[in-house]
Amino acid sequence: MLFSRAFSPDELWADSFIMRTLVVRTVEEAADRDYSYVICAFKCLPEIVTTPGLLSPILSRIKTSPPKEPTTFVLLQNGIGIEDNLLEALSKVEAPSVVISGCCWVDTTAVDGGRKIVQHGNERLVLGYHRLPESPTGSAQDDLSKQSLERLCSLLHAAGGNVEPAPDVDIARWRKVLWNASFSTLCTLTRCHVGDVLALDSSRLALRDIMSEVLNVARAVLPPSELREQVLTYEVVDHIIAHENPKSVFRPSMLVDLDNGRPMEVEAIVGGVLRRAKAKTIATPKLDLTYAALAVIQSRLIKETGQARS
Repeated sequence: MLFSRAFSPDELWADSFIMRTLVVRTVEEAADRDYSYVICAFKCLPEIVTTPGLLSPILSRIKTSPPKEPTTFVLLQNGIGIEDNLLEALSKVEAPSVVISGCCWVDTTAVDGGRKIVQHGNERLVLGYHRLPESPTGSAQDDLSKQSLERLCSLLHAAGGNVEPAPDVDIARWRKVLWNASFSTLCTLTRCHVGDVLALDSSRLALRDIMSEVLNVARAVLPPSELREQVLTYEVVDHIIAHENPKSVFRPSMLVDLDNGRPMEVEAIVGGVLRRAKAKTIATPKLDLTYAALAVIQSRLIKETGQARS
C-alpha cells in the first residue's frame, strides 16, 4: 500500500477495517516485487503526472523482468479516457498484462486534512476491462482480461464489497461522467453543495444542458448496442436530476479538492469528454465554458502547490 499519511475510517466500516502492514511512501519502494493486481486509487491528474509516469518503476520491472503471472492494473478513477496512456505504455511492454477500470459510486468525504473518511451511505463499485491496442474481441487477451476481472470481483465480494462486473465498462464510465461533468463542475464553480445547485430552476437547466452535451458525445463515440440504448438515453438526464436528493449537503470530490487547495480532476472528467467531442466534431458550448472556467482555477492551484508538470 502506497500512502503518505495515516488515516482512520468512519461510519460503516469503523469496526471491521483492516490495514495491511506493508506501507511504502514511493512507487520505487513498491517496485521490488511482482503483483497480481496494482490498484490505482489516486486522482487522475495528467497535468501533473500521467499514470504511466507515476507507475514507471513498476512498468520498468515488468519489462525487464517479466513476471510469471500477468499483472492487472486497476484504475479506480473518475473520467473518460483515463486508461488511454496506460494502454499505450503497456503495448510496449512484452509481458502479459490487463487493464481494468472502475466506477466508484460512494458518498464519502475526506475530512481532517485527509486523515479521516466519513461514509454517508451505501457504496457500489462497477468494474470492467479495457482491450489493449490491436487486441480483438475473442482473443486470448480477452480471455485473460475476463479471468482477471472475475477473480478481482470474487476477492472483493469475499471481503464484503458491493461490486459488480460491467458488460461494457465504457458505457458505465460515460454513465458516471454524466453526473461528474455536470453536478461536480457546477458545485465546484459555485462552491455549493448538491442541494444548493438543485434549488434553482436556472442551475437545474444548466445541469440538463451539460448532461445533454455529454450524452451527445457518448452516443457518437460508443458503437450502437442494446445496452447503450438502455443506459444512455436522453431520458436518463431528467432521471438523474429527479432522483437526486434536493436536501443533499454532499460536496463532490472536485469541490472538496478546491476547498483544500488541491488540484482537481479537470482533464480527466471534462477534458476527456471534450477531446472526444472534438474528434467527432460535436459542439459542446456549455461544457467548453465550464472547462475554461475550471482550467483557470486549476492553473492557479497547480502553481500554488508547486506541482507544475516538468
